[in-house]
Amino acid sequence: MEDPHLHIWEKCIQGNRKAFEDLVRFFQPKVFALSLKFLWNPEDAEDATQEILIKVITNLGSFRKESKLSTWVYRIASNHLINSKRSLLEQKSIRFRQVEQELSKGNIIPSETNESTKNLALHVQAACTHAILLCLKRSYRIAFLLGEVFQVSSEEGAWIMNISEANFRKRLSRARIKMDQFLGKHCGLAKESNACRCENRIAYSQKSKRIDAYLKLSEHMKEKGTWKPKPLLMASRTVRKAAEIYSQGPDFQSRQDFLKKCKESIETNQWSILN
Repeated sequence: MEDPHLHIWEKCIQGNRKAFEDLVRFFQPKVFALSLKFLWNPEDAEDATQEILIKVITNLGSFRKESKLSTWVYRIASNHLINSKRSLLEQKSIRFRQVEQELSKGNIIPSETNESTKNLALHVQAACTHAILLCLKRSYRIAFLLGEVFQVSSEEGAWIMNISEANFRKRLSRARIKMDQFLGKHCGLAKESNACRCENRIAYSQKSKRIDAYLKLSEHMKEKGTWKPKPLLMASRTVRKAAEIYSQGPDFQSRQDFLKKCKESIETNQWSILN
């Protein structure tokens, strides 16, 4: 099994600071993307990302090459997320029926469609689809994200979650069916005939502040020149699978400087990886 990132790990173990920085920079956006989709709240995702990256870099010595380095990182991230404190939104135990009722509110067709409307619709898409994931139990949610969005194999997914391949496939299948059924019945991105449209929920989302945290992420990215919005998915006459919807959403980056925070944390605790 060829591992394209093994050389970075080897240099980190030797105490190479440049390799350490390369490792954090490479995995930071991937860990944040997983955390954001899993937790929904950007601030919670930023906190989780920092904690996960610190776990990764302080446990590099325990990596035994049983998998690719990226798979090992996903294992640490997945375990952390599954066992993390439940967010306020999760504590409400959201169910698909509640989301269905929520989607029936505030559908207002905008008076005009311009670049600003399209941009806001992207944020509605992200906030809404991430929130729907909270309807899945955590173990099913992480299986769906790993298998459908991050495209890991059944073998890798099973190793990440420390379960058998058969159990991973079962969890992924059940999560996929639930998501495909719900989105296929209600989401306009999944099927053209469905009433709910991202652009029609802009006013409601702004009033309820559901997209404020996501707007802050993109504003920060605009300041850095890294905001590259994807076009909103066109309506589909055939049912679009959930995997495509989640894979085509905007790529948000954290506002936090995780490299700086990781360095500070490591040096404060005098861990040997940077000696």
